[in-house]
Amino acid sequence: MNILLTNDDGCDAPGLRAAYDAIRDFGTVRVVAPRDERSACSHTLSLRSPIAVEQRVNDEFGAFFAIDGTPADCVRLGIAELIEDAVDVVVAGVNRGANAGVDTFYSGTVAGAREGAILGCRSIAVSQAIRRDVETDWKAAASFLKTLIPELLSETLPGPGFWNVNLPAPMPDDARDRIHRVPVAIDALPPEFDRVEQGDAENKHAEYRYGRLPAYWDRPVTEGTDFAVIVAGGVSVSAVPFRGTW
Repeated sequence: MNILLTNDDGCDAPGLRAAYDAIRDFGTVRVVAPRDERSACSHTLSLRSPIAVEQRVNDEFGAFFAIDGTPADCVRLGIAELIEDAVDVVVAGVNRGANAGVDTFYSGTVAGAREGAILGCRSIAVSQAIRRDVETDWKAAASFLKTLIPELLSETLPGPGFWNVNLPAPMPDDARDRIHRVPVAIDALPPEFDRVEQGDAENKHAEYRYGRLPAYWDRPVTEGTDFAVIVAGGVSVSAVPFRGTW
C-alpha cells in the first residue's frame, strides 16, 4: 500500500511524526508536507504562483518533500508528480488542535484528506485536541492510531468522501471503548474583529484585524456530534461526504 502523508502544521510538526509512527508499518509512506505552517488555509490552491519543492532527509521519514504550498497543493503535487507509484491512501495529520464541527471547513489538514478523496484515494484526516492544562501525548496518539486507521481503511464509505478523526485531550486509557461514530457539528464560533482607524480626517480608512479568538471549548455543544464527543473525552470518527448526506 502506498501512502501519502501530509499536514498543515508544517513538515517539522510533532503531529506529523506521530502520524508517520502510526502508519509506517502499513506500507510505503511518502511524506509531502508544507515547508511552513499553513493552519486554517482550508482548501486553498496556489494557482497563480510557483510552488517550490525541496527534497529533505531526516531520521524519522528518510527522504521527504517540503513544499512551499498548502496541504491541498502537497496532495496534488505528490500524486501527480512527486510519487512515482500510484497513491492508495492519503493520511493528513496529526493536526495540533481539534478539527471538529465547522473547523473542518477551515482546516488545511482536513483539506489534505478531502483532496486525496477527490483524486480517488482512501483518505483520513486526524486531529489531536489541545487543552492548556494538559500536556499533549503524541506517543499515545500514535499508539491508538495504529489500530484505528487500518480499521477505517478496511471500511467502505457509502459514497464519495473521507474520514475525519478527532482525539480528545488527554487521551484516555480506555480510548478504544470511547470511539463514537457521529456526524460533524454545525455550531459556529462567532468571529470577533478589532477596528483601527487609519489616516487623517480627509483621507480616513479603517483596518480590521481578528480580535481575541474565543476559547476553543467555549462554543455550543450539540449532543451526538463530533464536538460533543471530544468535549466528553471521547474519540470522534466522522464519515464526511462531499455533498450533504449520502
